[in-house]
Amino acid sequence: MRNGKIIVVDDNEAVLKTLRTILSREFKTVVCASVPTLLPALLREDDVDVVLLDMNFGTGKQSGGEGLFWLDRIRERPNPPEVVLITAFGDIELAVASLKRGAADFIVKPWDNDKLLSTVIAAWNARSGRKQNSFRKESEFLSEETDSVVTLLVNSLLRKYATAYGKPFPGITPDALRKLSDIILSGDLTLLQQTIERAVLLSNSPSLDSSDFYLEDPSAPASHPVTLEEMEKQFISEVLADKKGNLTLCAQQLNISRQTLYNKMKKYDLSY
Repeated sequence: MRNGKIIVVDDNEAVLKTLRTILSREFKTVVCASVPTLLPALLREDDVDVVLLDMNFGTGKQSGGEGLFWLDRIRERPNPPEVVLITAFGDIELAVASLKRGAADFIVKPWDNDKLLSTVIAAWNARSGRKQNSFRKESEFLSEETDSVVTLLVNSLLRKYATAYGKPFPGITPDALRKLSDIILSGDLTLLQQTIERAVLLSNSPSLDSSDFYLEDPSAPASHPVTLEEMEKQFISEVLADKKGNLTLCAQQLNISRQTLYNKMKKYDLSY
């Protein structure tokens, strides 16, 4: 059970009831509202992690204007919660446009329960900064930017090889992250991939520690050293090519939200 607070806003009572049931399995607090005008009061305490917001309110309204209006109002707040929009299948283009305005992600009606949960959990992770904060405390020598790149590369490769070998997505200890960060800072992407693949293949532990990542000669120079930004750009490019430009699959592989992926693609001038 995650110690998170989720607000769900939808004018359909049946949808609210269903979402409360699904989200309550994973989150400690789920608050439902049938009208978005309640949002200013609900957000007053600044303890909300994610807002799950319908894009249309009222019978016959399909423009998405209300959803975008309230998305903008939420994003204007200091330290705002993440926003995940709920949209109908025909409003995909509108939902994609909302990502450019700061939404973390969107789900499409009718949704898949597992996909819905994974989307909200990803938004909760982004809001809380749990992974980055934990790693930052254990690795003070790393800058925030380095921390972000290390986390993206390691988590993405763990997910890639866990999927390839039919294993659960493993956790990783701070010591192991520190060990892998040394490889990343050396600029050797090939060695990083080989080291993580070997650890995932050979270990049956739900959490990998530094002893799971064997290095034959950690002092050897990288065969093709690159900077952190070059490594991140190269890796994202490879994932985009592998997933044939499907941003949803790319974001899942990279273990980031679609909004974060969109921002990184813009930063590195990547197309799909």
